[in-house]
Order: sequence, then C-alpha cells, then structure tokens
Amino acid sequence: MNNLNGHMRFPLIEFNGNAVVTTDINVNANNLRLRYSIAVTQGLVWPDFTALERKDELWKSTCLELFLSSPDDPSYLEINLSPCGAWNSYSFSSYREGMKREPDAELVEFEVDSPGVITASFIITRLADPVLFGPATILADKDGSLRYFSTKHGETPDFHDRANHVLVATDDL
Repeated sequence: MNNLNGHMRFPLIEFNGNAVVTTDINVNANNLRLRYSIAVTQGLVWPDFTALERKDELWKSTCLELFLSSPDDPSYLEINLSPCGAWNSYSFSSYREGMKREPDAELVEFEVDSPGVITASFIITRLADPVLFGPATILADKDGSLRYFSTKHGETPDFHDRANHVLVATDDL
C-alpha cells in the first residue's frame, strides 16, 4: 500500500549551463501532480496547446519529463509532457530496456497556466514508497539545439540514470 503524501520542489540544473527549471511534485496516494516552471526566453520553442493526445518521441523538442522507480526494482516509469498537450508514459524493464507504452498511468489534468508553466496530474497505480524521482526537462531552441535539465548530471545528460534521481520516502515529506 502506498503511503506517499506531500510536496517536493526540485530545482533542475542545465547540463553545461547555468539556467534552472523548477519542478514541483505533489503526491496524494496514487495521484501525482506535476508543475514545471520555466523562464521562457526569446528563442525557446514553446508550442501552442492543440489537443490532449498520446504521442511518441516528445523528447525531440521541448519536453517535460519525470522518471519514477522503486530503489529495489530495475523497472521504471517515464512520463513525457509537451506544452502542445501531447503526452505519454512508458515502462522499462531495466535501464533503457523493454520500453513499452504504460497503460497504468492516466493523465487526469493538464493546464498551461502561462507561457513557461505547465501543470499536469496523473493517476499512477504502482507508485512505490520509497520512490526514486527523476524530474527532467528538455528545452528546444529555435536554432535546433536542445538544452537538458535534471537534478544532477553525469558526464552526459542521461535522464534514465538512477544516479541522477532523488530518493524520497514517506518520512521525507
């Protein structure tokens, strides 16, 4: 049974840069509410909202991500969100292996509050306690370059690497 309840704030730092994205995560049982706040700058690709739809390969442009896993299980969940309303969730059996669409993550709320701020809520049926959270962001610039943000980075930006995720237990909330 899941006992996670509470609020966490994660500053996401840019790989090889100084910019910061703020991510707030609220957990109430199996309801996960995400809020990403990004300073929208000139040159940032921020697609207009079109429709809520599941779509693949969102990480090729501006994409807000969250990785969730149990510290004792190699499998994990990845959630992707685009400002245009496209989203998806994937499960992996182990590090970058066995990727498939995850049917047990249900988007129940999506709102673009203002340019640079997205709020989304999901029902996650298998949210563990404790849980490893890996919030991340990819920002696309109009020149075609991508900028990567995470709680920490290794030698390359790798959002799937659990070494860059944060362990949170009920006692921490």
